[in-house]
Amino acid sequence: MVSQLEPVPKKEAISQTAKQNLWQAIQTVIGWQNQAPPLVRVSRQESLPLSFSQERLWFLHQLEPTKASAYNIALAFRIAGSLSYYILEKSLNEILCRHEALRTTFGWVEGKPVQLIHPPVPFPLTVIDLQQLPATQREAKAMQQVTEDIQQPFDLQDVPLIRGTLIQLDCEEHILLLTVHHIAVDAWSKGVLFEELAALYQAFSQGQSSPLPELPIQYADFAAWQREWLQGDFLQILLDYWKQQLGSNLKELQLPIDHPRPAAPTCRSASQKVKLPKALSEALKTLSRQEKVTLFVTLLAAFNVLLHRYTEQEQLFVCSPTANRTRKEIKGLMGYFVNLLILKTDLSGNPSFQEFLGRVSQVASGGYAYQDLPVQQLLRSLNLLQAPLSQVMFALQNTTIHQLELPGLTVQNLDVDTGTADFDLYLYLIEEAGSLTAVFKYNTDLFETTTIQQMLQHFQTILENIVTHPEQSLSSLLPLTEAEQQQLHQKRAKQQNSKLENVYIAPQNALELKLAQLWSEVLNIPSIGVKDNFFELGGQSLLAMTLFARIEETFGQTLPLTTLLQAPTVEQLAKLLGQEATPSWSSLVPLQSNGHKPPFFCIHGQQGSVLNLRDLAHYLGSEQPFYGLQARGLDSKQAPHFRIEDMAAHYIQEIRTIQPEGPYFLGGNSMGGIVAFEMAQQLHQQGQTVAALVMFDTFGRGCFPRLSFRQQHYWTYLWQLGLSKSLWQEVRELLQRKREVMIGQLYLSLGHSLSQAYSRALVTEANMQAKKGYTPKVYPGRVTLFRASEPSTFSKLYLPTPKDWSSRDPQHGWSGLASEGLEIHDVPGDHFSLFQEPHVQVLAQKLKACLNQAQTNSY
Repeated sequence: MVSQLEPVPKKEAISQTAKQNLWQAIQTVIGWQNQAPPLVRVSRQESLPLSFSQERLWFLHQLEPTKASAYNIALAFRIAGSLSYYILEKSLNEILCRHEALRTTFGWVEGKPVQLIHPPVPFPLTVIDLQQLPATQREAKAMQQVTEDIQQPFDLQDVPLIRGTLIQLDCEEHILLLTVHHIAVDAWSKGVLFEELAALYQAFSQGQSSPLPELPIQYADFAAWQREWLQGDFLQILLDYWKQQLGSNLKELQLPIDHPRPAAPTCRSASQKVKLPKALSEALKTLSRQEKVTLFVTLLAAFNVLLHRYTEQEQLFVCSPTANRTRKEIKGLMGYFVNLLILKTDLSGNPSFQEFLGRVSQVASGGYAYQDLPVQQLLRSLNLLQAPLSQVMFALQNTTIHQLELPGLTVQNLDVDTGTADFDLYLYLIEEAGSLTAVFKYNTDLFETTTIQQMLQHFQTILENIVTHPEQSLSSLLPLTEAEQQQLHQKRAKQQNSKLENVYIAPQNALELKLAQLWSEVLNIPSIGVKDNFFELGGQSLLAMTLFARIEETFGQTLPLTTLLQAPTVEQLAKLLGQEATPSWSSLVPLQSNGHKPPFFCIHGQQGSVLNLRDLAHYLGSEQPFYGLQARGLDSKQAPHFRIEDMAAHYIQEIRTIQPEGPYFLGGNSMGGIVAFEMAQQLHQQGQTVAALVMFDTFGRGCFPRLSFRQQHYWTYLWQLGLSKSLWQEVRELLQRKREVMIGQLYLSLGHSLSQAYSRALVTEANMQAKKGYTPKVYPGRVTLFRASEPSTFSKLYLPTPKDWSSRDPQHGWSGLASEGLEIHDVPGDHFSLFQEPHVQVLAQKLKACLNQAQTNSY
C-alpha cells in the first residue's frame, strides 16, 4: 500500500500541519488494513453476495440492457504462424475452469442480487474462415466481424461471460477476438489472462499438463470478505476521511458541450488522440522528479487546468480508476476489482502550477490511501447518490503493457474500440516506448469532433507551458483568444438555457433498480428514473394494481394502492419498502393535506379506488385540502360494505377524525356520488351542516336499462383497458349472450395478485349490490352535478345511437331528489376522461368556483 502513495512536494504552499495530518491519516488507515481478517474460501452452499464494484456495474447493466455493450471489454490479436486451434481452445477452457468469475451469473434471492457460480462448461471457440474471399476483402470483413461481436451485449444470466472468435485470413494468419463482460474482468485481469494463456498453450503444445498452481481463493471469496470487512469502525474511518475531502455537494461540471444532454443517459462514443513528442514526454517526467511527485499527479494537474479554463469552476471533481488489488491473495485472480476514486481539487486563488501540484499530490495521496471504500458505498453513505459521477474520468497507463506471447507464433495486439462509454469525457494517457499518447474518449451525443480536437490541442499547450514555466499562474498556462473565450461562454450559456426540466436520475441500489424495472414493464417505458412520477408517466389505478401485484410477488410485501399517492416515485417507494413497518391501511386517504380552507371529501367510484382523483386534487391548489375515501375491503383484511347506508356511516366516522364538526364539503365520483348523497342525508339527520354536495357524472337508477348492474360494471372495466375493436365486439357478443365472466378471473388475467384480484372483485361485487339495493330519498338541500359532455364508449353500448344518447335523462336520474335544486355544470370529456388531462383542469376550475361560493355562503 505504501508503495502506491504519492509523496507530498516540499512546498510552502502546503503547511507542515497539513502534511502531518495527511501522514497521520495514512498511518491510521494502514494500521487498520493490517488488522483485516484473513481472506479465505467461503462455502458455496450459501447465497454469495456481489462485491461493491460488481454491484455498481450490475446495476448499470440492468438499468439499460440495450446499452449493455458499453461494458464489454474486447481483446483482439493478430497471430502469424502455425496456430493450433485445438490447443488454443483447450487453453481457454482451462482458464474458464480456473476462474469462477468467468462462469458466474447473477440473479435475485430474497430481493438481493447474488452471484451464482456454475460448474465448468465447454467453451467452444467460434471459427470463421475467410479464405474463400478475395485476399483484398478479407481484412475489411474481419474487422466488420470484430465490430459486430464487440457490440453484442452479454446476458448476465447466461454463462460464460466470455466469447472467443478465431477469424482465419490465411493458413498461417488469424485474428483472435476475446470479448468479456467487464463484471468478470478488469484491466489487471488482462495481464493474468495473457500470462496463463501463454503458459497453458506452451505446456499443452508439448503434451504436458497445466503448469499453473491451483487458486486457493476465487473472486466470490473476495466479495464475501469485502462485505464482512467494510463495516464498523474501519468503515467509519474511511467515511470520515471522504466526507471531509468531498464535502456535501459534488457540483456538476459546466463542460462546453455542443448538444443538450439527453433526458436518458447514452453511451455512444468516439475517440481522438495525439502522440506527444518524445522530448515533451521526457520533460514531463523530469518536472515530476524535480517537484517530487509522480507523473500521474503532474498530468492530472494539467488536466484540471484545462477543465478549469473551460468551465471557470474552481472546485473540480474528477474520477480516476484504481486497481484496488492491495492484498497479495488476489493479484493472480481474474475479476472486477477496480474502484473509482473521486479526486476533488481546489484551483482557487490562481496559484502557480508548482503550488497547484502540491495540492493535487495531497489529494491523490489521501485518495489512494483510502481507496478501500467502494465509490457506491461512499456516495450512499454521504447521501450523494445523485452526484454527477459519469462526467469526467482520468487515467494514466504507465505500467508495463501486457503482450500476449504464444510459443512459435508472432502475436500483435490490435487496437479495437467498442464505440461505447459510460463517461461524458475520459482522458487517458498511455506511456509506450518512452512517449506519451493522450486519448480523449467522449460521448458523441454531447460533443462534436472539432471540440475534442481543440481540447487535445489546448491540453498539449498546457503541457508545453508547465515544463518550461512551472512557476506561471494557472490562468497563464492556456491563454485563450477572444474568439475562443466567446465560444466557450456561448456554449456554457447554451447549456444552462437548455437544461431539461425532467432530469433522468438512475437507480442507486438493488431495491430502486428492481422497482424501476417493474415500473418499466408495467408502464411499457424503457428508462425509469428514481424521481419519475408514476402518475405523470401515465399510470392509473389498473396499472397500479398490476404494479403492486408485481411488488408483492417480488418482495413479499402487500401495500395499499394509495401508497402511490404518498410515494409516487421509485425513490420514495423504495424508502417505504425498506422500512420494517408497512403503511397502515385506512379508508381516508390524504391527496392534499395542506391549506387553510375547509377540507373537501370525495368518495370512490365503483371499483373502490381513489387514485384517479389525484390530478383533480392537484389542480384545486395548495390551499384546498382534499381527502379521498377508498372502499373498505381493498386491503384483503376487512369485509367490504354491501349497503350504501353502511358505507356512508363508516365514511362519516373517518372524515370526523379530520373535521369533527361541519359544515362539510362532500363529493363523489360516479357511484361515489350516491354514497356522498347518503352521507349528506345522515349528517343532516345528526344536525350537521353540509355546505356542498357534489356528484361527478353520477347516474341514478334507471338511466341505463339495457344492461344489468354487473354487465354495466364489466363493460366499464373493459373500456378502461382500452381493448381492440375486434375484442370489443367479442365481449359485446358475450354480454348479449349473457355469458357470466368471473370478475376475479379478469383481474388475475391482467397480472394482478390473487389477493388483489379477490379483494377487488369482492369490493366491486359489494358495491354493485349496494348500489342496486339503494333507494334514494329526497335530500333537504342542494346538489351540484358535474356532467360529462361526451358519451363514453361503454355508454354507447347502453345507448348505441345518437338519438338514444340525446334522449337520455339530462339530470342523470336526480330530478326531484334535491329539495333546494339540482345545479348542473357540463364539463369536457366523458365519464372517465373528465378526471384526466386536459379535461381535469377545466373540472378543477369549475369545482373550485363552486367550493369557494359554498365556503362564502356557509361562514
